[in-house]
Amino acid sequence: MAAREIDLDKVVDYRAEYTAVVQKYKLTGDKLTGLCPFHEDRNNSFSVDLKTGKWHCFSEDRGGNFVSFWAEFHGVDTKEAYKQILEKYGVSTEAPKPAKKEKAAVLENFSLAEYAFAKHLPEEWLAKTCRLETRKDRNNGTEWLYIPYYNAAGEESTYRKRYAHKDFRWRTGSSGKICLYGEWRVPEFANAGYAVMVEGESDTQSLWYMGIPAIGVPGASMFKPEQSSVLQGLKLYLHHEPDGGGDTFIHKICTGLRDGGYEGEVYEWSCKALGEKDPSDLYIKHGREQAAKLIRDALKTAKPVDYKKEDIPEAISGAPISLRQPEGWIYSDKGISRIDEKKFQPVLCCRTPIILTKRLQSIETGEEKIEVAFKRDGLWQSAIYPRSVIFQSRSITALADLGCTITSENSKQVVRFLGNLEAENIDIIPKEDSTSTFGWQPGNRFVPGHADGITLDIDPSQKAMATAYCQNGTLERWVEHMAPHRSRQKFRFILAASFAAPLLRIVKQRIFFVYNWGGSKGGKTAALKAALSAWGDPERLMVNFNATQVGLERTAAFYCDLPLGIDERQLAGNNQAGLEKIVYMIASGTGKIRGAKSGGIQATQQWRTVALATGEEPLSTETTQTGVSTRVLELYGGPFDNERDAGLMHQQSVMDCGWAGPAFVKRIIATPERIICDAFELMQGYVNAMANGKNGSHVSGISAVALADAMIDSWFFSTQQQSDPTDEADVLQQLGIHPESWKKAKIMAASILEEQVENNSTDVNENAAQFIVDWVMSNKAYFGTQVIGTCLGMMNESGNTVYIFPSMLNQALTKAGYSPRKTMKYLADKNLISVWTEKSGKVTYSTVRRFGDRSCRFVEFFIGKLAENEDPMDELERQMDDEEPPMTPVAAPFQTSATQTTMQDDFTVIDNSEDLPFST
Repeated sequence: MAAREIDLDKVVDYRAEYTAVVQKYKLTGDKLTGLCPFHEDRNNSFSVDLKTGKWHCFSEDRGGNFVSFWAEFHGVDTKEAYKQILEKYGVSTEAPKPAKKEKAAVLENFSLAEYAFAKHLPEEWLAKTCRLETRKDRNNGTEWLYIPYYNAAGEESTYRKRYAHKDFRWRTGSSGKICLYGEWRVPEFANAGYAVMVEGESDTQSLWYMGIPAIGVPGASMFKPEQSSVLQGLKLYLHHEPDGGGDTFIHKICTGLRDGGYEGEVYEWSCKALGEKDPSDLYIKHGREQAAKLIRDALKTAKPVDYKKEDIPEAISGAPISLRQPEGWIYSDKGISRIDEKKFQPVLCCRTPIILTKRLQSIETGEEKIEVAFKRDGLWQSAIYPRSVIFQSRSITALADLGCTITSENSKQVVRFLGNLEAENIDIIPKEDSTSTFGWQPGNRFVPGHADGITLDIDPSQKAMATAYCQNGTLERWVEHMAPHRSRQKFRFILAASFAAPLLRIVKQRIFFVYNWGGSKGGKTAALKAALSAWGDPERLMVNFNATQVGLERTAAFYCDLPLGIDERQLAGNNQAGLEKIVYMIASGTGKIRGAKSGGIQATQQWRTVALATGEEPLSTETTQTGVSTRVLELYGGPFDNERDAGLMHQQSVMDCGWAGPAFVKRIIATPERIICDAFELMQGYVNAMANGKNGSHVSGISAVALADAMIDSWFFSTQQQSDPTDEADVLQQLGIHPESWKKAKIMAASILEEQVENNSTDVNENAAQFIVDWVMSNKAYFGTQVIGTCLGMMNESGNTVYIFPSMLNQALTKAGYSPRKTMKYLADKNLISVWTEKSGKVTYSTVRRFGDRSCRFVEFFIGKLAENEDPMDELERQMDDEEPPMTPVAAPFQTSATQTTMQDDFTVIDNSEDLPFST
């Protein structure tokens, strides 16, 4: 008889076949994806077209039709596989006889009696308890086993037909009506308080017969979340069969229980440990009593299952986070692929695997960013971008600069994938706080070293600065290197100043400079490196004065609550005004207000720091504003006694670094801030008592450093034990400071304070007043009505008052580095110059006097009031008597074409009433 050609697409139920063996599958219409059953798969790399049965494993890049799948899965050749498939579905390859035109029998008879015999269960019990019965097909008379499914209300939801050779058929129209097998018996299980969940009806019935509450799931992957409500109040024991379907069963049940809101205990057990595949086989082998005992003993040792914690397989080896595969997409080591809806094959979109690892909310601004991770050249890298960059096809190409294979062509697909990836894993992707600066953070946290739950969100250009806070060597060796040099007070002070930075916020102390200056070879830079080595690599942490103000501003903001090391003042050249501006800027603790491109203003940078600086020249001069002097603690001379020690410190500070600072912060975090403030007040009171009314800013700065010194001396350098508390030592003991350490810190503070007193300069306005006196006396030949050349003004007959042309005085003060406006205001407040109020109410610092035959404006300067022991005008007149004035025009030091006055028949009248420095 001739063989006929069979269309398997019309015979085989591809959905049932593949879902029974493919683990963690997902269905999208007639498409299926899941874990490949032919290798150890952690991705959904296996795809199937359920219309044609064709499969493809993109991980191994191979595939075929359903016959090849059956052959490989069951270990037979394709010929035998084809035969087995047709036998299972009752299809014959032989062509029917034309005369009879009868269809070959597809399904074979199977009765309740046969089922009872096969399962060793009483037929009457099956009929009465399980309500099974034998029924016949109305069309061909084929007998089949009727297996009813009743819901919790006891009403029939649907039924299942069982034919010979384990061939099952659901009642037509069963979709959406299939419930748990034994659901109607759940109220009976309430007294027992538990139920065993198994796959299939026969295992459920065998457990019932053994007196064990059980509920069946028709198939390994047919449990639905909404069915969890039926199980509430029961303790569940999930049976794990020793095959791939068993893994799918456990995963599907746990996922459904979690998604369905089940609240209860879940355990896992297996008959494999008892030597059998399932409860039915165990019952057949051991009998009712013995099998029941074995199962109950196994339930007692069942292991708990954390079903609320989803076990997501690792998609890519070494990935920073495991995420669910979004529907319609697959990511793996090979990149990002989209599942083609027509061919149901993966189509590569991006060769670089890119995933989302964190959602970051800025502590400073509240804006949210996304951290992405990608694998390039075998290594995982990460970057942080605003959401507007990651989820826009135009801007996500910025990742190409980091090595991702993103172009303008595939950017839309990548954005779509990342959007679906976030939506699928919104409950998994962690959310953390982020900050763009180091230092103290909300929740008493500190970056770096003590930043639980905080991610550092910085520009890629700042990574080198951030990685400078690293650790090399050991803390013990660092202490060993630093200890011998702390006997020198300057080194001790500079080292302690680096630890004072994180204390500023606690003790409410303002920012200050510690400036070490003097000749070369004194070890100034070596001491600066030693101070910075407490926090990280000093060579990378240190900056110099050859920097823009904006650069230093952003560096200070980034290193908030940490010391800022600035080396080599001489690199700034002779730009004293620029230096003073830097001091004011850093000491202010607030950056410049700048507009934003999108409108409004940018977030203003703020910081707290102790600036440690070095140079070969003093930072302040006679013309330096007083505010600079109050903010700078100047130390003259080298911190080391010899070049050998300084040279050795350059090496040691790099070899062992980055340990003491974080350890210091750890102790601070564990200490109540009130105790630290009390200790600061004690030290400040001691230093202030010695200051004898000197600069209060210096007293506060020295007190903060001395407190830090006492703390590190006790915590790191001292081996002495705590002594009995006294009135003063009570606070110190709470802070862990030894009295001897406190004593040494006081000695250091006294030494540094004494040096500050010696280096203190007078007020800049007093210097300016003295400068005017010196300038007048050194240019005495250019005052008077008979001067030949540039005339600076005149003197009265008594010699106590000098009349100076406003423009000449303005030019002299400006050239000397003083502020004319500020100086004139000071002189007026001290009654050293005349002040006139015009009818309009305008106040001027000039007066009108006759100069020859004309009226001119002068600054009337009472020079005699500045002399305490001798009238300066007397000395000036004596000098004028001893020397004759020049007979030919001589160029004065401040002569210009605009202000030159020639003494001939008359004098030029200079009216400078609107000159800003001299009128308001």
